Amino acid sequence: MPGRRRLSFPVATAAIGIPLALLLAAAAPAEWDPSIVATPVSAKMLMPGVGNERGLQVETILAERAISAQFPEIRTIGGVRPDSMKWHPQGLAIDVGIPDYHSAAGKALGDRIAAFAFANADRFHLVHVIWQQTYYPIGGKPHRMADLGSDDANHYTHVHIATEGGGYPTGTETYLG
Repeated sequence: MPGRRRLSFPVATAAIGIPLALLLAAAAPAEWDPSIVATPVSAKMLMPGVGNERGLQVETILAERAISAQFPEIRTIGGVRPDSMKWHPQGLAIDVGIPDYHSAAGKALGDRIAAFAFANADRFHLVHVIWQQTYYPIGGKPHRMADLGSDDANHYTHVHIATEGGGYPTGTETYLG
């Protein structure tokens, strides 16, 4: 598309290589199942999810709806809020709340959600994911973030998913999985 930044690597890299890097960088336990990265979004109409879509851009809404559909155990997804960075104020990012985030099951759920985002990187026009104090950029090397002082600030309570946005909705959009 004219005027759009295109991802510089094929879908196979996004679906397999980046989640693998996510695994290695996060020093994931050996029992983590890398087969979850091959879970694409289905081709059905996606209904509004658990998050408030007000102020989100269309690619961010697509990510929110797809995650809501794929992970029914998710009960909270945050979106637009004040922040010093552009992601949340401009509707470019969501925060997927992880129930019981400190447990092994909670961590595994967060890992699956992060991997799902990378498996659908082209569809969501993914820019980056932050999970458990680690920043995972598209097309770059994951790195550990500074300790910001709390589980919430360090992204242990939620998976942060940022998109290119795609503009604000006009009301005529159809969100397909």
